[in-house]
Amino acid sequence: MKKLKPITPFLIISLILGVLLLFLFINYTFIDNNGGNALGGTIAFFGLIILLIIMLVERIIVSFKMINIYVVYIIEALILLGVSIYIYNNGFSIG
Repeated sequence: MKKLKPITPFLIISLILGVLLLFLFINYTFIDNNGGNALGGTIAFFGLIILLIIMLVERIIVSFKMINIYVVYIIEALILLGVSIYIYNNGFSIG
């Protein structure tokens, strides 16, 4: 059997954000398309593409045999913690 690649904290968060961005893209582009909402759908689509590229790079890094997976877990957890603290202190805004 082929061994599955480990599930990392960033993968879990990325999947949740990906589903949310996909929902926002579909809603604001096709269902609630009026004025600024169409722009919001476009921004959500570009955010989804960027998130998928970041996930691809992360999966490539995890697939290397030389990298210790626990180091990847710690680095990703610290990055997610830093982003969470930043959003908590400064709020979440596109512009």
